[in-house]
Amino acid sequence: MAIALLVPSQDTFAKKVSTDGDEQEVRVEHNWKRMSSEFKLVHTDTHDYTVWHNFIKKTRKCDISHRMKTEVWYCDLHNHAKSEVSFEETIHSHQHK
Repeated sequence: MAIALLVPSQDTFAKKVSTDGDEQEVRVEHNWKRMSSEFKLVHTDTHDYTVWHNFIKKTRKCDISHRMKTEVWYCDLHNHAKSEVSFEETIHSHQHK
């Protein structure tokens, strides 16, 4: 499950062009190409949980992290760049119920 915070789109770019003394605005679509992708783990929280091992109750800590994906997009027509950051998943350091 990925939640996009900023989605690259085929949006248009306004460019003013003058022909014969008249200035007109021309819309040109971006040519977005993905240049790089990077994954990063961001530590968000820690919580305690209990387990039973050989009839002994133990308390352990579980670290919670979020896996984030960052993509960089570039338009070679207009020399524009933008990035997209999305949430990929939540990761617990231990499997517990």
